[in-house]
Amino acid sequence: MRTTQETVDVVVVGGGTAGHVAAIQAARAGVTTSVIEAGSMLGGTMTAGGVWMPNHFFTKTGPVVQGIPWELYTRSKEIEGLPVPDYRRRRPVETPGYYSYINVPVYAALAEAEAVKAGVVLHYHEFVQDVSAVGDLWEVASVGRGVRRVTHAKEIVDCSGDSDVVRILGMRVLKSKVSQPGTLQYKIGGIETEQLWKEEVQALYEEAMRDGVLRKGDWAYANMEPFLYYLQHGGHNATHIYDADTSDADGQTRADIEGRERMLRIFRFVRESIPGAERARIDFMAPHALARETFHTVGEYTVVKDDFVKATDFPDKVCNAFNYIDLHSQAIGCEVSFIDDPEAIPTVPFRALIPKGSRRITVAGRNVSANRIAFAGIRAQCTCMAMGQAMGAAAALAVQRGVASRDVDSRDIVALTVEHGAVPV
Repeated sequence: MRTTQETVDVVVVGGGTAGHVAAIQAARAGVTTSVIEAGSMLGGTMTAGGVWMPNHFFTKTGPVVQGIPWELYTRSKEIEGLPVPDYRRRRPVETPGYYSYINVPVYAALAEAEAVKAGVVLHYHEFVQDVSAVGDLWEVASVGRGVRRVTHAKEIVDCSGDSDVVRILGMRVLKSKVSQPGTLQYKIGGIETEQLWKEEVQALYEEAMRDGVLRKGDWAYANMEPFLYYLQHGGHNATHIYDADTSDADGQTRADIEGRERMLRIFRFVRESIPGAERARIDFMAPHALARETFHTVGEYTVVKDDFVKATDFPDKVCNAFNYIDLHSQAIGCEVSFIDDPEAIPTVPFRALIPKGSRRITVAGRNVSANRIAFAGIRAQCTCMAMGQAMGAAAALAVQRGVASRDVDSRDIVALTVEHGAVPV
């Protein structure tokens, strides 16, 4: 195995929903930046994970996330030859926000091109093996096929989704006793929707559940929507994988196997039992299953439910969240609740992105320090992207000023992100 050395100002661990934006922001701010990503593309859950809905950029009353996330989204639409939706013309009577959709190949390639243009050094197919402090630098060892890389950096942004770096360093993490179910993304095409009768397909679904042809979790939203909804959406984002813990290879393998079992089982049912679905086909399947939550970092502050639903005005806020809670559970299915005041926008405090007692390391995305209920709101993709941009800015400012990221004023972080198009908070 070849061993190589690399020195950068900032290393971002994980190039997913938060990580790719963090890296672009840091590099655009003028510091040398690298990304260590276990997969084969940037974007994480949004791209390789198959959840091609980076929501939500807007509430009913205005934008909550813009900046680099919005830039990448709108540019991807331009490449597709599609107009950028005018959200002022929407009528969100059923939801407090507006759903946005990306073309995965276009978005992934664009994000990569922008990262490379900004000077980000990308390392795909590598896992972080060890992290240690060496003087004023971090030493990050990562391994991939045929290579062991040792990266020295002044700042780390842990965007792994599972607090990988934080756990390697032995810092505190928390994990819910009952975590939200995971999912495997796929898309069924070829269903002749004009042949679907709501009550008929519902009766067929309920009969299949009673007879054991289908199992609980194969259709995750049964408590909220009729089975017709599943068929109209081709099964996308519609399956629950219980006890999904993708924080290690064994857990990822179990989730992958269960997700594909569930997909195949319900696909067979749809083709064999639903009138109009005889020519149904699986058009897309994500390469791996996803967890909605595993390990949260214990930060200098933990966001709790009251902070979220009351939209606490944190003095160190660095970005907006979104004003609804999207909590998935094995017992019920999906529990969605909206904040009553449409003007109330929750925010994310800087302290929730600083591992407790640490220096020169921040986290973003699903690693945020939040309890189960608050996390169910903060984990929205646009919020993860906004956290990434904020922590990319924090790391860059820390390097330029010769201080630890935790010592950067949150107002300066916001000012830099706003300079790069973000919404003021």
